[in-house]
Amino acid sequence: MSEEPRDSTTPTVRTADTVRALLPEIMDIGDTDLRDAVTRIWARAWRSSVWTDLASVPKSPELPARRTLVTHTRAVTRIAGHLVDVESELHGVPVDRDQTLAIALLHDVSKVREFEPSGDGTGGARFSRTGRLYQHGFLGGHWMAEEGLSEGLVHGVLAHTPQSAVVPQTQEAVIVHYADFADSDVQLLDAGLTLFCKRRTR
Repeated sequence: MSEEPRDSTTPTVRTADTVRALLPEIMDIGDTDLRDAVTRIWARAWRSSVWTDLASVPKSPELPARRTLVTHTRAVTRIAGHLVDVESELHGVPVDRDQTLAIALLHDVSKVREFEPSGDGTGGARFSRTGRLYQHGFLGGHWMAEEGLSEGLVHGVLAHTPQSAVVPQTQEAVIVHYADFADSDVQLLDAGLTLFCKRRTR
């Protein structure tokens, strides 16, 4: 699978330092190896994409361009972190915080390749050829597996989307699934669009 950028004007700012600056929640992961792997995966996704500015990648083609992927990722990660605290404190459910944060941070990383600029001057996105051919989340899971991350982490990213053939089967995956739906539905409601909780995939 080619990792060469498809944009010959790729700037030198597509670095791990830039990724960490845009996604400071990465530093909340206590495990240094996992933290570094999450950073590398984001940098790899960005370098392989046509996007010169990671901060400008929209969350979704159907939402206004000001609803960005970076902001959504940060929101989902924070929500997931709070859910870990609540479930652990009030229910005594053992949830791995680092793994939950890693899944949240990587759940939509494949969108950097699944989307491309819409080209209509709005700053929006449209699905790229990759986005039309691959199920959402597949590339993220692929990159994670190549980094040597665990099956549980890969599962969490693959299972977060209603497009998945499998449902979340770990506490960490369940938490990220609902954190993602919560943030997504707040934005969809604000835009007057159909909420994920009202959509049917079959």
